[in-house]
Amino acid sequence: MAAIVRLLALEARDLGLVERWLRAEHVRRYWGDPAPVAVELSRLPPSARASLIEADGRKVGLIVRQHPTREELDVAGLHDIPETVVDIDIMVGEAAEQNRGVGRAAIRLIANEALADPNVPLVMAATMVENVASRRAFAAAGFSEEREFDDVPYGRCLLMTRRRGAAGGDSPKHRD
Repeated sequence: MAAIVRLLALEARDLGLVERWLRAEHVRRYWGDPAPVAVELSRLPPSARASLIEADGRKVGLIVRQHPTREELDVAGLHDIPETVVDIDIMVGEAAEQNRGVGRAAIRLIANEALADPNVPLVMAATMVENVASRRAFAAAGFSEEREFDDVPYGRCLLMTRRRGAAGGDSPKHRD
């Protein structure tokens, strides 16, 4: 049975939980050193929004949506991607919640919300090439694999996109 997934605003009191997730091996492998990531999450720009992922009433992960700057896109060689794109970063922090469709459902919620804005032509994610679980979650949420690129300083990544009008995958059970 699919989990009931909803997104909750990240609050200062939740940062300890997020820091614990960042130290977990299955997260650290792809997110890197927890210390600078935790600082970055506590100082998101106004155009970004971080949400906790709740599954069946339990806080299990984090999803961040933001508009990358033109400079960030250009440094990554993504010159053809417009600044109005919404970029998604996600972690399922609780290892026991992996492979239950929680990430896919959270990605779909953010993508659907972003693409409801007529100024957003597409939603993107940069997932590490070797992160098969992330690639599957984005694909199940209606994203297509576009191309590989170097995401300095993270390394070789795969650009995945979902464009306006693309199918969003199967419908999860969720409530807002």
